[in-house]
Amino acid sequence: APAITPQEQKDYDTAFTLMKQGQYDRAAKGFRDFLANYPQSSLRDNARYWLGEAYYVQKDYKAALSAYQTVLDKYPDSRRAADAMVKVGFSQYELKAFRNARATLEKVQATYPGTEAARLAAERLTRMDVEKR
Repeated sequence: APAITPQEQKDYDTAFTLMKQGQYDRAAKGFRDFLANYPQSSLRDNARYWLGEAYYVQKDYKAALSAYQTVLDKYPDSRRAADAMVKVGFSQYELKAFRNARATLEKVQATYPGTEAARLAAERLTRMDVEKR
């Protein structure tokens, strides 16, 4: 990937700051704009992941699922892949696609054993067992 330009970094940081400030609508727009303006950026996997987070915290689980799945599909070697896969499972859960959620969360455990993502997947699977889902 080409080197990150100062303007590219500034635009990413602005969107990320909005995210940290809880301005999720504005952060989502910032990340969408970033992805449109810098399609070759080495930060695009992170931007797509954080776009998913902005949607998720606003309970737009369908859009979140799409963003997280894009991370997995387009950037399978991203350092965000494990987190994105967990959030795919969480989004599926929130959309009441429990069978898919269970399969995804089990895949997280198998693919990323010993990680924070695997721990979060195990917690949600336990919750699903208790809920009989």
